[in-house]
Amino acid sequence: MKINYVGLNLLDRTEAESLKKLVSKYSSKFDNTVQNSSLKLHVKLHEIGGKTKYSFHVHLSFGRKAISVEHSEWDLKKTGHKVMEKLHNAVEHKLHIEGQKQQKFHPKKGKKGFGKSIAMRLKGLVKFT
Repeated sequence: MKINYVGLNLLDRTEAESLKKLVSKYSSKFDNTVQNSSLKLHVKLHEIGGKTKYSFHVHLSFGRKAISVEHSEWDLKKTGHKVMEKLHNAVEHKLHIEGQKQQKFHPKKGKKGFGKSIAMRLKGLVKFT
């Protein structure tokens, strides 16, 4: 997976290294599900009242599909974890990785119809009347 960092020079050296380590850890999760992908991470800093607010915008593109998420917080590591978790959830949702459980066939809950009632009668689930 190709990873591009935009605005990484705004961070300190230690912050940049911790962010790279965090993103590489999460990007290994995407390697199994998404092939030939590229990840672009935009880092933005906002100085508010002497405190630094971190804002990350992540864009994952694979094939003809693309997913973008963003998150902003006061803590660097928390922001990184949150934005990558959002991206992971968006990928699962987009590719339908985690499916719903299939309901078991229940003859009483089935809709009445010619095909369904005949099939259920032939299987012996519903008695002929």
